[in-house]
Amino acid sequence: ERLTGTLLPGFIDLQVNGAGGSSVDEATPEALQTVAEAVYAGGATAFLPTLITAPWSQLLEQVRAVAAWIEQWSPDGGATPGPGAEPLGLHLEGPFLTTPGAHPPEHFLDPTPERIDELLDAARGKLRLITIGNARAGAAAATKRLVAAGVTVALGHCDRGDGFKDCVDAGAKSVTHLFNVMGPLHHRDLGPAALALDDARVSCPIIVDGVHVAATMVRNAFQILGPDRTILVTDAVAAAGMPDGTYPLAGMSVTKKDGVVRDQKNNLAGSALTMAIAARNFLQTVETAGEWTLAKIASTNPARLIHAAGYGALARDQRAAFTLLGDDGTVRCIR
Repeated sequence: ERLTGTLLPGFIDLQVNGAGGSSVDEATPEALQTVAEAVYAGGATAFLPTLITAPWSQLLEQVRAVAAWIEQWSPDGGATPGPGAEPLGLHLEGPFLTTPGAHPPEHFLDPTPERIDELLDAARGKLRLITIGNARAGAAAATKRLVAAGVTVALGHCDRGDGFKDCVDAGAKSVTHLFNVMGPLHHRDLGPAALALDDARVSCPIIVDGVHVAATMVRNAFQILGPDRTILVTDAVAAAGMPDGTYPLAGMSVTKKDGVVRDQKNNLAGSALTMAIAARNFLQTVETAGEWTLAKIASTNPARLIHAAGYGALARDQRAAFTLLGDDGTVRCIR
């Protein structure tokens, strides 16, 4: 087969709650493998399986199970890749949050030193990214502790600006889905979105599905962030790559209708996005963007954020995993 197009470093999706009909919180090898293969089919060569808020003891069990699967996916560190997208580690989105979105707020907790130690122990070195609500009690101290342990900290699921700068000063480098579950963007009462856009130390992952963030706001954000601070993420759930219907998410049922995923309260509950669709949407939304932009925002920047050595560039000694933008408009992985 002869392929023509533009070869890019393989896309990396930092936030995948599920795909292909399976959810990461099922935490079985079979479900996780289904997710990995759906992510690869959707245009990303690597990803972070993502767990959301659940009862603490249950969440720790899920963390252990996902970490064990990541270890087994490729025992030699990826030299002999398994099928599907490569899991680069775990993203934990909760329970150290303040604003629910689709998360169950009754299970929110403060990130005490004891809980951070329990979490790091359960993850066995596989925790790459964690989302913390910047206004949560102890957020800055937890950020410092996690960064010292090699974990990248993102700020999100918080509708107040309280503690944001303190957390960034402590080492937080990102936010979780810019604009979404951050409260309104106000010109005097500055919330996390305004503070993130203004702070050059902070990268801003954004969900470009035409639903989570209006096209005008995507363009406004990119004007500020540029190609160095923008990151594409999907926030995909089990419905990604599947027809409309009802799917599992953290013990809940969520419904995909006309391509949009909502919970029983009609809140947006993740997306049905793939990285291929996100890339195409971004190119259609931001007229000044091109293939080189996608290389940065879908590969180089996410790799840099989570310190994924060997990823994010076309160069010697880098991982031979690529995303091809076909001349026919298709997006596919090559490894």
